[in-house]
Amino acid sequence: MSWKEKMDEWGGGDISFLSEDGEAIIFVVVAEPELLAGKYKGRPSERIGCPVVTLDGYTLFIAGKRIARRLARFEDRFKTAAFMLVRRGEHNDIETTYDLTVCEDVETTKKLFALAKKDFDPKMVKDSIDAANEVMKG
Repeated sequence: MSWKEKMDEWGGGDISFLSEDGEAIIFVVVAEPELLAGKYKGRPSERIGCPVVTLDGYTLFIAGKRIARRLARFEDRFKTAAFMLVRRGEHNDIETTYDLTVCEDVETTKKLFALAKKDFDPKMVKDSIDAANEVMKG
């Protein structure tokens, strides 16, 4: 069994975060966002679950509202463009920023849309939302 298969079986494999400086995710958006409410370090917190497909397959990318609002500006391009998001800031750094750009790599964009068409099922979103809600309870 592969790492991905094990993580899918054990849970949490269908959600993603960017938590370290320089981490990046390249993706296409495949469904509507979901508001996630929970706790972070004991305090109430709201995050946005962004259903996306990466080269590793479907994942619910958990983002802050600022990132989700920035991504929403590109909504008219969701059916034709892939995006890259890069974290700029150390773990737990409140000054963290994120660079969001349209992915200029045509081949990667084609691969992502092909993967989304082949492997994504909208029913996957509910399972990932459930997993994210479990994580957000913390």
